[in-house]
Amino acid sequence: MVKISILGFLLVILCLITRDLACKGETLEGNCLRADREALLDFKNGLKDSSDNRLSSWIGGNCCQWEGIGCENNTGVVISIDLHNPYYLEEAYENWSSMNLSGEIRPSLIELKYLRSLDLSGNSFEHIPIPKFFGSLKSLQYLNLSNCGFRGAIPPTLGNLSNLQFLDLSSIESQLFVKNLEWMTNLVSLRHLKLNYVNLSMVGSHWMEVFSKLSFLTELHLQHCGLSRSISSLNSINFTSLTVISISGNSFRSKFPIWLLNISSLVYIDVSSNQLYGHISPGLGKLPNLQHLDLSWNEDLTGSFSEFLEEIKNCSSEGPLPELGYLDLSWNQLVGRLPERLSQLEKLTYLDLSYNKLQGPIPASFGTFKNLNEMRLQWNELNGSLPLSKLKTLWMGGNSGPSFPTWLRSQKEVSYLYLSNASISGPSFPTWLRSQKQLLADLSNASISGTIPDSIGHITLLFIDFSRNNLTGSIPSTINNCSSLIVLDLGNNNLSGTIPDSIGHLSFLEVIDFSRNNLIGSIPYTIVTMARITAPERQQAFRRAPLIFPKFIKIGTP
Repeated sequence: MVKISILGFLLVILCLITRDLACKGETLEGNCLRADREALLDFKNGLKDSSDNRLSSWIGGNCCQWEGIGCENNTGVVISIDLHNPYYLEEAYENWSSMNLSGEIRPSLIELKYLRSLDLSGNSFEHIPIPKFFGSLKSLQYLNLSNCGFRGAIPPTLGNLSNLQFLDLSSIESQLFVKNLEWMTNLVSLRHLKLNYVNLSMVGSHWMEVFSKLSFLTELHLQHCGLSRSISSLNSINFTSLTVISISGNSFRSKFPIWLLNISSLVYIDVSSNQLYGHISPGLGKLPNLQHLDLSWNEDLTGSFSEFLEEIKNCSSEGPLPELGYLDLSWNQLVGRLPERLSQLEKLTYLDLSYNKLQGPIPASFGTFKNLNEMRLQWNELNGSLPLSKLKTLWMGGNSGPSFPTWLRSQKEVSYLYLSNASISGPSFPTWLRSQKQLLADLSNASISGTIPDSIGHITLLFIDFSRNNLTGSIPSTINNCSSLIVLDLGNNNLSGTIPDSIGHLSFLEVIDFSRNNLIGSIPYTIVTMARITAPERQQAFRRAPLIFPKFIKIGTP
């Protein structure tokens, strides 16, 4: 009797440890349950592995050791499947293709009773809908089906996933749509929702009220979803935890959405590329945690930028937006001068006020910016010196004349310089460029004259556009030292002489434009037969440059 009692006690303990799985007849193979293994193998049989290598580890008895499979240590139950494609189709097709999965998604996944995380993002399940049975995966906390090529209506059965905390159904080429959002109110645990490019044009005007019922929601991403109408004032908005709202690329014809000002937890706001009009609300100063504000490309937001900052200051007891690091108000109708108090945004790292109607000098107080490394002010009517020393990216094209080159001589850290269409004072070629460590320079149509110095070969140049100026003399052969050069555009100048043979040895060069000059002689054979570099080498070069160009050579006058 004693032995039987001890045996019974041990059996009870074993059942508790394995969550009753042993009592139900489940058996372990290594650390993997046989039922889970069989479900995964059936799931695998429905997939098409383009390289036959992605799922090559899915053999043997212990599925917990298969690639992309995660198990709970104590019980061996499968709790996660991560088969996302780590490459982007648009950036690296060959690598993406080698990791791509397609085919069908079989309902055997339902047998994985304890599955908490499922990530199939970046694969290509073309022309099939999101499986309705996903709504039966009741333990799911994380579901990422972004950029998978699914099409059709998002199944309302996903509303059964009451434990779900993360949902991403975004896709740049999405053919997904939603007619009614009410099922989403059942996602009571949801914290992160991303539906970028999903068609929400049929959901009606109360979409934001629906999302606000998700009391734990911290991030809401609804970019390019076909949403429209006014969002200036919405009723019953009750977000208590929201930190990120990104609703750019829709068609909101509206004044600034003042209800945003009631969400004090907001850290990130992006309402860019809509049709907002009127004044920007100074109540933004009441958002003490705001780090990112993007209202660009609305085109009809108006008012004095200086007055806007002053009003923000009056709304905040801690100073204007003390945490703000990113500010983009470009492509609007802001007027007036740049205010001195802008420098009070001490944590600002990115500032874009381009394509507005700002005028006057750049304030001397800009020299007190401690963290600003990218500033875009092009296509305003600004002038004067620029007293900054740590700037890395500068866009000043289309303005009426920065003092040049004196203030740029101190910009030792600038790596991208855009002064195209600027009326630059100072007639000679900017020889100070040799002080830069690495540079992408666009000084096209900037009223520059003089000769190109031999010292240009001492700069680590990736991109040169000195087109549409009045440069004279010859093209220096020392340009061959710019071994990382990708783009060389000297078109529409008054250059003379022959084309240096050494240019053909620049192995990363993708674009050459010498058209509309006074060059003579034949095109060097080294340029005609420029060898194409391998794809990995080209990708390595492009990672250092913001633009990608096709192989292109333009020498003569069209």
